[in-house]
Amino acid sequence: MLKERLLTALVAGSALLAGLMFLNPVGVGVLLGAVTLLAAFEWSSLTRPGTAAGLAFTLLTAVVGVVSLVLPLGFVVAAALAWWAWAAGEVFVFRDRASLLWRQAPIKWLAGLLILVPTWRGCFALVTQDPTHHDLLIWLFTMVWVGDSAAYFAGRAFGRHKLAPLVSPGKTVEGAVAGIAGAAVVGGTGAWWLGVLQLGMGGGVVLGVAIGMLSIVGDLLESKAKRLASVKDSGRWLPGHGGVLDRIDALTAAVPLFVWTMRDLGVLR
Repeated sequence: MLKERLLTALVAGSALLAGLMFLNPVGVGVLLGAVTLLAAFEWSSLTRPGTAAGLAFTLLTAVVGVVSLVLPLGFVVAAALAWWAWAAGEVFVFRDRASLLWRQAPIKWLAGLLILVPTWRGCFALVTQDPTHHDLLIWLFTMVWVGDSAAYFAGRAFGRHKLAPLVSPGKTVEGAVAGIAGAAVVGGTGAWWLGVLQLGMGGGVVLGVAIGMLSIVGDLLESKAKRLASVKDSGRWLPGHGGVLDRIDALTAAVPLFVWTMRDLGVLR
């Protein structure tokens, strides 16, 4: 299982990095859009099973994604951040129970749009900001990936105290701390390496901590959605990882905060 997981991560990660290196911004946007639409189909299966519903929600996500291009970026990411503040309550207050809002099918679809569309829109904005190297996007991805990997391996090796046992029994406090620490290291290193002078290494560490914490919320929210749908994985596209949504759940929560921070600092216009 671990070997399969590592092999899939290596292949998928290499393919994504190759796309970032060799495709122009529009090509990267299309690539990330395809990933988003696969995740949209999976999200629908967690809220309203059925191929017809999945195709309808996927089409709706594509339309809203296109519309988001003409909306102010600040509005898109602010809406997403407001959603994630509420999502934290869903995870830590209601835990394995569905809140009154969460029980409504239209709200579940709206939640999916607020999870996926700002993720794609924010990543596309980062790509167009740096069309040659995509350094900001790679920095963000690395913070999330390193944090996720650190949490996984530290949790397996040292995990003793459950983080949210009713939502995701496998996640531990020790793993969460390691994940946040890993994201913080990459945050500080990246801020120094990329010369984000407005942030500085210390600010990069703080950003990494915040990214690490939000990544955990994103991970736990998808775990809750799967638990309520009585499924183990969102899909079967990625051996050892499950579905696309299983792989990008942490990223969906991290993107809005990262993009908002880069805009606030003037790094991202």
